Amino acid sequence: MGDPQGIGPEIIHKSLGEYSPQCVVVILGELDYYADKSIKVISNIEEAEDKGIFFYNVNSSASRDSSYKYVRTGIEWALGKNIHALVTAPVSKEKWHRAGITYKGHTQLLAETAGVKDHCMFFWSENLKVALYTVHIPLKDVFQHIQQDKIIRFTRFVDSELTRLFKKKFTFLVSGLNPHAGEDGIMGTEERDTIIPAIDVLTLTHEIDIHGPYPPDTISLKARDSKDSVVISWYHDQGLIAFKLLNIHSGVNMTLGLPYIRTAPDHGTAVDIAGKGIANPSSMKQAIQLAEYLLTCRT
Repeated sequence: MGDPQGIGPEIIHKSLGEYSPQCVVVILGELDYYADKSIKVISNIEEAEDKGIFFYNVNSSASRDSSYKYVRTGIEWALGKNIHALVTAPVSKEKWHRAGITYKGHTQLLAETAGVKDHCMFFWSENLKVALYTVHIPLKDVFQHIQQDKIIRFTRFVDSELTRLFKKKFTFLVSGLNPHAGEDGIMGTEERDTIIPAIDVLTLTHEIDIHGPYPPDTISLKARDSKDSVVISWYHDQGLIAFKLLNIHSGVNMTLGLPYIRTAPDHGTAVDIAGKGIANPSSMKQAIQLAEYLLTCRT
């Protein structure tokens, strides 16, 4: 359910009012936040046998880190294979920090609890897909991560994960790091010295359909013209400014590399409108639908 003081409860309720998944849905959160008291409350996954919507009451007394309890329970169920996909509503990183929770968000928590070294924050929509090379680090630290072997490993990992999940291949479009993709070293040398050699290795082995680097200010327009293209962006805002501008109500955040499917809406807690009944559920609905679609790809 995410932060109970955010829009998580509202967008879940609206999403499942507009869309009826074929899978069993278990909602981890507090029943007190939902008006429909006819919804069954379960305390054990074995009780969720019939198709429908279920609420799991983790802790009826709200606390500032209740969202952390919800997601940890979901992770435990996913790792125990009691559930096959996890859809997470937004949490407040500030509240987690104040509560002494050291994780900077879902992605770090999900990767660490699953014991995976390679993972990626990936953003999906029908018209644009973005893989983030680095995530929640200061901009000044990005440059030290631009290494040829790391780029090759990252691209191979993302390609492998997307093929596994979607059962098809994607084309990769690599963003430049510097303005104009470096302009052949005039505006930065990372493209010439590191990024292009990495692309050349992947191209010569014929294992991945990869192109670039393209200027960061136009690459999203190029990718938008191709349904099965993935943009590799080097840092958080480089990839997400364009993605959220185009898909704020339809984008989905995915975590690649986990032993289970994880999706999430592409927005925050929006506490400024929480409780007003005006939150747009489209991104949450897309996250639920994508998780269900990926489950069908497994069969």
